[in-house]
Amino acid sequence: MNAIRKIATTLGGVTLAVSGVLFAAPAAQADTNACLNYLQSQGYPYNIDHFYGCYHAKSDWTLCYAILRDAYVHPGVAARACDLGAA
Repeated sequence: MNAIRKIATTLGGVTLAVSGVLFAAPAAQADTNACLNYLQSQGYPYNIDHFYGCYHAKSDWTLCYAILRDAYVHPGVAARACDLGAA
């Protein structure tokens, strides 16, 4: 009986942990999409450098900005895109 309780507790904990990851992931993706959508609205078509910059906005705004500037995005547009990605 004790073994069954331990297994049930472990499975419950794993389920909660996995569901927390699944709920957190869409938020990060939404921020990346906001950044990419802003770039596209400003005339910068999607490319992999834009994705990498926007992806890093949440954890490192400066890296986002540097990547976008290296991809020839105007400084003001890059700053605003990184702001949206970090939100």
